[in-house]
Amino acid sequence: MDERYSAQTALGQIGPEGQKKLAAASVVVVGAGGLGSPALTYLVAAGVGRVGLIDPDVVSPSNLNRQFLYCESDIGRPKAAAAKERLTALNSEVDIVAHQESLSAENAEALLAGYGLVVGAVDSYDTRLVINKAAASLGLPYIDGGVNGFNGYVAFSHPPETPCLNCVFINRGADKSSPGVLGTTAGVIGALEANLALLWLLGHDNPIRNKLLLYDGARMKTDLAGVSRDKNCPVCGS
Repeated sequence: MDERYSAQTALGQIGPEGQKKLAAASVVVVGAGGLGSPALTYLVAAGVGRVGLIDPDVVSPSNLNRQFLYCESDIGRPKAAAAKERLTALNSEVDIVAHQESLSAENAEALLAGYGLVVGAVDSYDTRLVINKAAASLGLPYIDGGVNGFNGYVAFSHPPETPCLNCVFINRGADKSSPGVLGTTAGVIGALEANLALLWLLGHDNPIRNKLLLYDGARMKTDLAGVSRDKNCPVCGS
């Protein structure tokens, strides 16, 4: 359906050739919650050819302030199944692969292998590091996002061209708590992750290469902080 993508192929930065690139691409999103809902929705809507999603959880009432892939009738259903159903209804041209399981150090490489790009949409610091290590081992670019109240960040990892996520956060005292979050904060960060993923898949310049994008929703402000590789990093150090 050429008309489906006409608004984006009208952009000189995309065009018909760019759309072909997206159709040939594959992305896996780890987490189908507050960040995963916008990230998955925009990747599927844009026509990325194969989109994987990994999530072991079921839908709960507390998810509904930000996880718009689900509605009240989905409470108690596995997120992987409900998300695949909703995303397939959005764009049946996309091959959506749902993995209803937890990602761990034991299975991470097997789950991520075969995709061209990894998008992290999880709320666990430890899980982020597992994704980071597996992506680095497989040589896959990894886009990570996180939210905390009104604040959020987006990071890009693809060593040796950039620091890995371990380099960025190991000395920053990353917050392992799970505070409240405003739904719009998750929406903004998840959409930014999808935007960066599309830029990468289209072959455009990476605006946050060797940078960390910081978002302050209370002040409607974004900043870019420089980051660098740690030569002693246990994941990507020389």
